[in-house]
Amino acid sequence: MTENKKTTAKTTTTTKTTKTTTAKKVNSNKSQLILELKKVKKNYGKVEVLTGISFDVYAGERIAIVGANGAGKSTLSEIIARVKDLTSGTINYYFEENGKQSKGKGNISKHIGIQFQDSSYPEYYKVEDLVKFVIGAAKLDITEKELEHLYKTFDLWNLRKEVARGLSGGQQQRLNILLAIVNNPKLLILDEVGTGLDVESRTKIKSYIKSYADTHDATILLVSHNSDEVMELVDRVIVIHNGNVFEDKKLKDIITKWKQFDLYMNNLYLKVFKKNLDLRANKSGRNKSKNKNKNKGNKKEK
Repeated sequence: MTENKKTTAKTTTTTKTTKTTTAKKVNSNKSQLILELKKVKKNYGKVEVLTGISFDVYAGERIAIVGANGAGKSTLSEIIARVKDLTSGTINYYFEENGKQSKGKGNISKHIGIQFQDSSYPEYYKVEDLVKFVIGAAKLDITEKELEHLYKTFDLWNLRKEVARGLSGGQQQRLNILLAIVNNPKLLILDEVGTGLDVESRTKIKSYIKSYADTHDATILLVSHNSDEVMELVDRVIVIHNGNVFEDKKLKDIITKWKQFDLYMNNLYLKVFKKNLDLRANKSGRNKSKNKNKNKGNKKEK
């Protein structure tokens, strides 16, 4: 079993085998709850972004969080990672070996890896400085050989002495994913993992993520608009709309009905998301029209 997992990234055949193993693993751990969201809400001032998100996550699950732009997907992932505070509701974490609830931000955060879209690195920090900082903070026991393997997997070996802020967008994206995964998290949160990457880099990194999740029985939360990423990395899809869970389905059930994930998402955009976007546009248009009419009236009165 272990030998098959190690070769996942090498051949297409072993990748298919690993997917079958993954499905069995998820079912076998279905009783091991690791994340429990209850009526999670988030406001930015008077704007309510999340209106009451509730769902459970089990060890080994691979979940895509999808929805229209502005639906609150990234906000939700950052709240789960304890990067942002929720306005109300609760999130319970069960990362302990005995299944007991994890307490304390530090104790929870050490089990979570999150890949950010925003690359706000400290000034003058080199790539290796950032990696060493994460390793030290997580108190990881990692060998030089293992670290070299990580650098080379993410095509950063020759860039480790470079200042992180000076890297290209694609290079920074690879660094962000490496930083998310270097602490061996039980929960890996990824946000548009393929952004800025060429085909070869995307393929290599997706293979590594799948292999890592299999060998560590890690749970994945993937925020993505990319159907290829969803098809290759997840087995469950949660649709966020109007700040809440619109649908929560197994990927295989979606494919059975729609044949292609793109068709499923296109249907949501045309029949669900677009109505909401049109309503916003119409309201905006009506407000502008009213303001114009008021201005015309004021001019006439003058």
